[in-house]
Amino acid sequence: MPAVPEAVTQALEPEFEVLRMLGSGNTAEVYLARERALGRLVAIKVLRAELAADETASRRFEREARAAASLTDHPDVVAVYRYGRLPDGTPFLVMRYIKGRTLHDRMAAEGRLPVAEARRALRQVASALAAAHTRGIVHRDVRAGNVFWDDAEDRAYLSDFGIAGVLEASALDASPLTLPGMRVGSPKYLSPEQLGDEPLTAQADIYGFGMLGFELLTGEAPYDARGTAAWIRAHLSGEPRDLRALRPEVPAELAEVIMRCLAREPNHRPRAADLVRILGEMEGEGSPQPASDPGDVAELLRRRVPQVVLLAVAFGVGLVGFVSALTDRYDVPEWIFDFSIATAVAGLLGSAVVAWFHGEKGPQQATRLEYALLGAIGAAWLAAGVILFTRG
Repeated sequence: MPAVPEAVTQALEPEFEVLRMLGSGNTAEVYLARERALGRLVAIKVLRAELAADETASRRFEREARAAASLTDHPDVVAVYRYGRLPDGTPFLVMRYIKGRTLHDRMAAEGRLPVAEARRALRQVASALAAAHTRGIVHRDVRAGNVFWDDAEDRAYLSDFGIAGVLEASALDASPLTLPGMRVGSPKYLSPEQLGDEPLTAQADIYGFGMLGFELLTGEAPYDARGTAAWIRAHLSGEPRDLRALRPEVPAELAEVIMRCLAREPNHRPRAADLVRILGEMEGEGSPQPASDPGDVAELLRRRVPQVVLLAVAFGVGLVGFVSALTDRYDVPEWIFDFSIATAVAGLLGSAVVAWFHGEKGPQQATRLEYALLGAIGAAWLAAGVILFTRG
């Protein structure tokens, strides 16, 4: 690493003893330092001198500090201890020092991760995203280069909220830091809606999470693309490769979750909180929430299950009432009335299943569970029809 600039050393003295440079990027340089008062090692991120006079760059840097500081209590986010400015006005962040390397650097040296370790890292990143989304923060740059791995603690840490978007519900400054049509983030990880300049939502992070998961498990990207234009085409119209074809030992359930994260329609990707629960259950560290949990009620409402079920009930009542009136007035076999009841019940159950999986607007790929449930309901309905007909 290059030597620490003397101007930085002098600016941070006497509070910090700057030891060495940890890394340098397009917007900032990071130094390892010792905080003299507490004797702890910290990482100090300093905005590059040529960007210090850029108001947008400075505001984005400050937003990173505020976003990360609001998540300081989360164990999977690189904590920010302090935001300040050097004597010349250059902003800097004092952050927790993670004794490790990014997952990008680790994969460059070792290749794809062991399945269990990749799953653990993904659960921890999902947990960090869930906390951020709860506070109205969208990271917008979820990728291996922004996830640190601490070998000693066996833990992943999400870092770099420098281009984080802030939703209107957040208490943080929600003023835009990009112009219409301006894209931020690596083209390799941008979601289809970001490329289409659609409104920002937390689901953009889930797409990046899917890209990250695919890479950690296979050592490759889900699309075979080279260059910015190719990546944009892949995100907008390409079909991701079969994860298990590249690495068959990945459990089918895990592969399916990652592929769902890469859905082109944002509403068809799981939420970060769902990912934490699903991945935790795979590791035996989580359990399903009780049915009475308010979060489940909110999820039912989000998927419009009550509305769809009420429509199915209304249709069923109408169908049974119509057939009842028909059998009273005309010489209609009684089994038809019984079959109308079976049809109403099957319709109600089928509507509930479809609402749960497809309650949000737009097309969605059916899952194996949905096929199984609908198949069972259809088989029961047919069986009821056969039984009632033969008895009649």
